[in-house]
Amino acid sequence: MTARTLSNGLEARLVADAHGLVLVIDGIEQSHLGPAGAPPRHASHRWMLAAAAESLAASGGGTALHLGGGAAALPRALQEALPHLRQTVVELEPAIVALVAEAAPLPAGVDVVVGDGRAVLERVAAPVALVTIDVFGAGRVPAPFTTLECFAAARAALEPGGALVVNSADGPPLRFLRGQLATLRAVFAHVALVTTGSTLAGARHSNAVLLASDAPLPLDAVRERVRTGPPPAAVLGWDRLRRFVDEASPVPARDATAVDSPAPVRSAYLGSAALPPSLTAPDA
Repeated sequence: MTARTLSNGLEARLVADAHGLVLVIDGIEQSHLGPAGAPPRHASHRWMLAAAAESLAASGGGTALHLGGGAAALPRALQEALPHLRQTVVELEPAIVALVAEAAPLPAGVDVVVGDGRAVLERVAAPVALVTIDVFGAGRVPAPFTTLECFAAARAALEPGGALVVNSADGPPLRFLRGQLATLRAVFAHVALVTTGSTLAGARHSNAVLLASDAPLPLDAVRERVRTGPPPAAVLGWDRLRRFVDEASPVPARDATAVDSPAPVRSAYLGSAALPPSLTAPDA
């Protein structure tokens, strides 16, 4: 086991398991690194991989910008599948970058930048074919990565036909998720969602992957990749999502008013026996 203390005082660890390495922060599994070519262990990362790979195939693009680094499970899987890619990963925590560099160096074609993902997004010098947002703090999506202004910056950073893929999370009654879809739709012509039926039915708090582009999205190809699971996932385009979103009459989020995603519940933690300390300690 290799560990580092983060700037917020929490501990990040890379822990070996039977299938590879697990990045654990504050007791929460953030990402899993398995053998090269193996599908990502976390369902949300498999969904992001399907959405990202098919979007890149549809556009013919060869560059990607990833906001939220962690152990870089998604960029590694994309590089394995598409060796020609040139990818940049932005990670806020230098301690995580050092931890991963020591225990699991990034493959050729993937570079890492230490910095604030939103700030890097807003000053992209050359357009890219893919932007992904996979930023969480204590299990919540930080407000600055949920807004019209953020998604507009992502659109400006994309090549024509490029795609944005966002890892989000919500639980019943899914107000945050509906608001995120409405916010994306206010910026992009095409918006879609990948998640489980049980999540959409309001049965539990879980991840949902959002796709957006000004070009038609390759939903049939994504659907084929995620339909068997585990768990099997639904891929819904805007025609199917419109009523789901409108039921809540959401107002698109803006920087001045946005809030973090709701705090997760125990079922969101893969195999954790208890909630991590930061979610159970009383407020200061």
